[in-house]
Amino acid sequence: MNAALRTETTKFLRSRTPWATAAAFLLPVALSAIFVGASDTPPLNEKSEALGITPDWHGFRSALMQIDAAGGFLLFGILVTWMFGREFSDRTVLDLLALPTSRTAIVLAKFTVTTAWLVLLAAFQTAAWIMTGMLLGLPGTPHHGLPGLLMLLALTGALTLPIALVASAGRGYLPGIAATVALLVCGVAAAILGAAGWFPWALPATVGGLSGAASLPFTAPAIAATTAATGIAATTLWWRQADH
Repeated sequence: MNAALRTETTKFLRSRTPWATAAAFLLPVALSAIFVGASDTPPLNEKSEALGITPDWHGFRSALMQIDAAGGFLLFGILVTWMFGREFSDRTVLDLLALPTSRTAIVLAKFTVTTAWLVLLAAFQTAAWIMTGMLLGLPGTPHHGLPGLLMLLALTGALTLPIALVASAGRGYLPGIAATVALLVCGVAAAILGAAGWFPWALPATVGGLSGAASLPFTAPAIAATTAATGIAATTLWWRQADH
């Protein structure tokens, strides 16, 4: 496991992915700042207020959460797809499996690196959000908005982990990206219908406020954790049994 973890960490850090994803995760903060800055300008003020976007910390958080509910899921999903689909697209999967390391260790190492980077991206974006709000001189404090934002990012990250199975079974990037987009669209539709209780991928849209007023179902953490664990187990099983 340690050898696999070192290998996956080295491959990840030597790629352009860390810089690309970090830059991409600043975009929602920048867009939220623009929306908040324009929220008190006619004729956008009425529309912004209807969306909960106001020139204060609460409005800044609402704007970011709505963007993250869709854009964050898409970015997280692409990262997971890249982590597992690259071996097939780059035709390195046979070389990887030739290493004296079990397939289970390889998959768990990939999930460990992916999860660690998802956590760092969430922390990075949160810090950027706080710093940007302070530079904008928004009234109030960011403390009340932090739990909701962090919960959204945690749920989103957990719910994208099963996409690894699609990227692996599909042997490349395209199936994983297609699954990410499909789950995003279906999740928003399910959230509008109030189906977050039985369709896990409706949780980001529900918590982020894309389907109306933002709300956090009591069972959301358990649903996301179960979905992530199932995805990890299924992906590991596929790698162990699949004929590459």
